[in-house]
Amino acid sequence: MDEIFELPVHFNGQNLLLPAQLQAWGYSHRILVTLKDQTVIFEPDEERNYRAVSSDPAKTPEVQLVQAIITTIESLFK
Repeated sequence: MDEIFELPVHFNGQNLLLPAQLQAWGYSHRILVTLKDQTVIFEPDEERNYRAVSSDPAKTPEVQLVQAIITTIESLFK
C-alpha cells in the first residue's frame, strides 16, 4: 500500500506542495516527505503523535518546517 501524493504545508507565509509517500509499516504506517535533497520519515508514536526521523542525520531539516509538516499530517490523519 504505497500511495504517492502531494502534502500541502503552510510555512513562512507560503503554501508548499511537498512530495510524500504513505507506506504501510508493520501494524502502522509512516509518511516519507521529500525536502530538497533528503527524505524525512514521519511516524506515529505510542500516543498517536507524529515524530520525524531524518534519513540522513548529517543533514538536519529546518525545525520549524518539520513542525509545520507534523501539524499538517496530524490535521489530515487524526
